[in-house]
Amino acid sequence: MDLLGKIEPFDRVIIPVEPMDRFARKLAKELDQPWKPEGLFAHFFHEDDDYDPKLLLEGKDGFVNEPMNRLKGKYVYLVASHKEWEPSLLFERICHTADICLSNGAKEVNLVWTNIRLSGNHLRPGHGIEFTEKDIKKYDGKSLSTLRIAKRFKNEGISKVLTLHSHSKNLTEAFGEVYFGDVSKGKKVLIDLPIAPIVAHYLYTYGKITGKGEKAVFVSTDDGSKDLGTDIMKNLQNLQPELTEISWVRFNKERDPVTGYLKNIYEAESSPNYSGHENKDKFIFDDIVRSFASMYGVIEKMGGDRFTMFATHAHLTGRSQNLLRSEKIKEIIFTNTMANNLEDPYYEHQLFGKTTVIKIGKYLSNAVLNIMEDGNDPDEFYTIHTPADLQKIERLYDLRKPFN
Repeated sequence: MDLLGKIEPFDRVIIPVEPMDRFARKLAKELDQPWKPEGLFAHFFHEDDDYDPKLLLEGKDGFVNEPMNRLKGKYVYLVASHKEWEPSLLFERICHTADICLSNGAKEVNLVWTNIRLSGNHLRPGHGIEFTEKDIKKYDGKSLSTLRIAKRFKNEGISKVLTLHSHSKNLTEAFGEVYFGDVSKGKKVLIDLPIAPIVAHYLYTYGKITGKGEKAVFVSTDDGSKDLGTDIMKNLQNLQPELTEISWVRFNKERDPVTGYLKNIYEAESSPNYSGHENKDKFIFDDIVRSFASMYGVIEKMGGDRFTMFATHAHLTGRSQNLLRSEKIKEIIFTNTMANNLEDPYYEHQLFGKTTVIKIGKYLSNAVLNIMEDGNDPDEFYTIHTPADLQKIERLYDLRKPFN
């Protein structure tokens, strides 16, 4: 589990794409780089929209303590994490920085992107050769396509991308098509770490699901979140084989084609052992949320209380904070891929008491060595197979819990 990777520590250089990125610091600490932290990072001091990393790397405005000659022959790990919802600016910063690192002698540039945030407004397959008609209908004409990302990263010389629970398998397929001409080989470039084992570990370790699971209902807002719930359930049952009585129910949702607002939520299917949810703990899972409207819409549809919500990538807005204060919601769980969720004073006072943050810095660092460098399959390497994997998963994350 604790492998060293194939690259010598002094041959790695970690560079944050955003100023003072906390994940870059975490990676440096976990990977035990031989240089002192201030010597590892290119501190970007510009926050304005039109800043250009080229100016920084050319020494015009502060590529601090990381002379360009230190990049020669090195393996560069760019680190990118979002603070705001709009993905386009960060995407451009990643591309510029990769280009300049290679121009200044870097042997290889890899990217650790905590949250490739592509929702309905930012995802488009690009053509219909390898993607379904449903994909085209849903995503065509949007601003950021999967193929555009893959093509741009290849052109900028980025060798591998490490991320956590991406929004769509189309992204992996696009990287396979662009880099190898084969959609099935996308995992060689885009390493998409599963979040289900960590969530399952948390739910089990902290006693969120008891007995045989007869008091637990897994709730999905759509097909995509059903896959996540199914993966979490499989990991839970591998960790504790007695959890055989968890039931599940899946909803469908319809949106207004013009406004995008939800106009109808209805129950679509359920497990054979589902007999309702009264007096049961209900767990709603999703990958990426902005307003929590879908989740809360399901809560309103189902009625009752004792709801636990999990979103891998959650962007807390003013509207969502109002929803999440509901007494129906017992706990809100999300990862720390969105920094602004943890820095908003309003959030701290209003929601901190019912939130659990899964901190994934250790997971990313471990995957740099074991997956990016050593080539293990993340699904096989991190998925829970037996109860003996309890400690393996435990070492991959930290928690930020409410104060007692």
